[in-house]
Amino acid sequence: MRRVFEVFGVILFQLVAILSVTFLIALVSGPLMADPQTQSGFYVLFMGLSIILGVCLAGWLAFRFGWLKGQPRWLLRLAGTLLGAYLPLLMVLLIEKMIPAGHPAFTIAIFTGILGFYLPAWLKR
Repeated sequence: MRRVFEVFGVILFQLVAILSVTFLIALVSGPLMADPQTQSGFYVLFMGLSIILGVCLAGWLAFRFGWLKGQPRWLLRLAGTLLGAYLPLLMVLLIEKMIPAGHPAFTIAIFTGILGFYLPAWLKR
């Protein structure tokens, strides 16, 4: 039972890290992205990058402090997070020409990015 709470704690930490990285990147690139509705490709790139950085940074800290056990397999975890973050966003971008801020695809991309981070450990078992 303790292991389940540790994993859910790390997932919560990854969600907070995603929001923090998104905020920091938005502060730096604010003038570049004045209107996300006209720059939808840049907005998707920005959100996917912030998801990947947030998930992998929080995951690295979780392994570093011993909150997660097992082998890190960083390349597989990075590939899973990258695929999980960008696949839903690119699918929606192909269907719709523009993805506005607050679109549900971003929430789906966040959770599939986190799922992609844990996928290499689950496939090994």
